[in-house]
Amino acid sequence: MAEYETYDREQVYKEQYRRFMNMEVPPCTRCGSGATASVQVGVIGITIRLAATCSKFKLIPNGPKPGEWFCQSCGKFFDVPYKSNEGATT
Repeated sequence: MAEYETYDREQVYKEQYRRFMNMEVPPCTRCGSGATASVQVGVIGITIRLAATCSKFKLIPNGPKPGEWFCQSCGKFFDVPYKSNEGATT
């Protein structure tokens, strides 16, 4: 019988938190603030926890996304092509 890996929610949370906090984010296209966050869709335990603890993670309950990025300063969503330090382009 095959062995299954144990799903460790705490480990997954820590990895996701670290990924988002290390993410380079673009400045707001409206006000120029650097306090912006990646917009994510969905409501599950880990995403709710990330939304409560990670300043670079903006959670909305349902799609479609109003923008790829959210400005914490002016409260607006925006889109801008941006290449992250992990090589991903939005």
